[in-house]
Amino acid sequence: MAFQKCREIIDKIRGNLVFKIFKGLYGFVNFLLRCALLILIIYSAVFSIVASVALYKAFVYGYNLYDGVQSLKDTQPEMSRYMQALVDSNPATEIKHAYVPLDSISPYLQKAVIASEDAGFYFHPGFDVNAIAEALNANKMSGKTKFGGSTITQQLAKNLFLSGERSWERKFKELAYALLMEHELGKDRILELYLNYAQWGKDIFGCQAACSTYYKKSCSKLSVDQAINLAAMLASPGKHHPNMRESQFMAKRRAVIYQNMFPKKDSLLVDSLRQLMAPPPAESVATPVEPAAPASVSETSVPENPE
Repeated sequence: MAFQKCREIIDKIRGNLVFKIFKGLYGFVNFLLRCALLILIIYSAVFSIVASVALYKAFVYGYNLYDGVQSLKDTQPEMSRYMQALVDSNPATEIKHAYVPLDSISPYLQKAVIASEDAGFYFHPGFDVNAIAEALNANKMSGKTKFGGSTITQQLAKNLFLSGERSWERKFKELAYALLMEHELGKDRILELYLNYAQWGKDIFGCQAACSTYYKKSCSKLSVDQAINLAAMLASPGKHHPNMRESQFMAKRRAVIYQNMFPKKDSLLVDSLRQLMAPPPAESVATPVEPAAPASVSETSVPENPE
């Protein structure tokens, strides 16, 4: 009888213990599930806030790029970013600059600049993959960054909007600005802006100021020879003068530009040049520097202007 009673007590204790264990496990699992659910809710809320902030910043970032390009449709800045940086670095600098519309710029100069800086200007979407590949290959062979594959559009983007820092963000902005300008402004407007903000001397910007300084005439009245001289110095405007006949650098640049302007054979690459103006009569073209062999990458690639 006593044994039976003890067994009942033991079974009762066991039953309560198992119940307590299961109850404890249930409570623990329930706690874990509640914590996991709370973490998911907090994560979702934080992710939504972060995503919303990121999207807002991306919108503002993109809008600022777009707004900057849109403003160039009908107006032009008093100074480019590069010009402003030059003044900031030396407040005593007096910038020589005057803006003129494209139809007041000599077609010879338009043609020479395209031949010098970006022969495929009218065919690429703002960047030239082949030019970039050739520049990278040339830099690899020379062992240093000597050549740039930037198009006229990319150079304009750098001059107008970007600082001189070298970073991936800057390269991204340069490409974004270039694509936006191609889409919003068109080739002729881009060329007009480039010719008016390109550097043609340490403190000389724009073709009108360059023509007034070097030739004492309007940029609408340039001869072929003068246009080629000005285009040749764009590769290194701070070191060269358009009338430096003794400079091997300028002689080589003039020869390459002349060949690109007046090719011996038809080429898709230079069709855009002929859109501006057919070659002038032979007697009006000044005798160029001794023609060089077909231009290599090191001849046609142009080092980027200092920024």
